[in-house]
Amino acid sequence: MISVVQNFICTQPKRLKVIQNEVPNMAKIFGDYEFYINYNSTQNFQDVYNVYKDNIPKLNFYNNLEKNWGAITLSMIKDITSPYILILCEDFEYRIGPNEWDDIMDEVITNDVKYMPLGRLWKYTQKKYWGGYKKGKNLWFYPSTKSPGSSLSVDALYKTELLKEKLEELLPHNPNRFPLHLPHHYEDIFHEPNGVRKWGENVLCAVPQEIIWMHVQEETETKLNK
Repeated sequence: MISVVQNFICTQPKRLKVIQNEVPNMAKIFGDYEFYINYNSTQNFQDVYNVYKDNIPKLNFYNNLEKNWGAITLSMIKDITSPYILILCEDFEYRIGPNEWDDIMDEVITNDVKYMPLGRLWKYTQKKYWGGYKKGKNLWFYPSTKSPGSSLSVDALYKTELLKEKLEELLPHNPNRFPLHLPHHYEDIFHEPNGVRKWGENVLCAVPQEIIWMHVQEETETKLNK
C-alpha cells in the first residue's frame, strides 16, 4: 500500500549519528514497505548506504547528484504503483511502533485521506487547531480548505497520483526564495494561496492526534523542536 521516499544529504557527524540510530527504528515500523532513497552527495555515502542496506529489506538506493530535488524525486517515484507514498525527513526521531502506525494507516485508507502532513506535528496537534478538525480514533480530519499549514509539506503521506501531479507542476518553476536542490523550494512554490487550501472542500486531509515522531532541527542539528 505504501512506498517510502527520501532524497537528502548528510554532511555533519551529528546528523549521521541520528540516521544511524533511527534507520533501524524506521525498519521496525515500515520494514514491509519498499524504500526509494536518493543520497545526493558523495560525502558519507558509504556510511549512509550501509545503514540502509543493513536494515531495509526492500531497498532501492540511488546516488543521483543532480542539484534538483524535485526532478530527482519525480524520477524516483514515476514507476511507483503503491496507492500511497510516504516522504520522510532523514532526521526524524520515531516515537511509535508498527502497530500504532498500522492503526493510523487503517484509518487513512478507510477514510480515503489524500494528504497527511507529518513534519510539524508538535505544532499541528496543538489545541488551538482542534476547532478546524473532526476527531477520529487516531487522526484529526479536515477538508483541504481548512489546512492548518501555510504550505504543502514535503514530509507527508500523499496519495501517489497527487504527489506525482505536484512534482510535475513544480518542474517549470524557477527558484524563488530557495535553490532547486533544497526541498524548501517545493514548499515555497506551494505556499498558500497556491497550497493545500485551493484543492476544495472534497479533498480530505488528516494529521495524527499524537506526536508520533519529532524532527531533529537544524541549528546544531540535534536540537528538538519544543
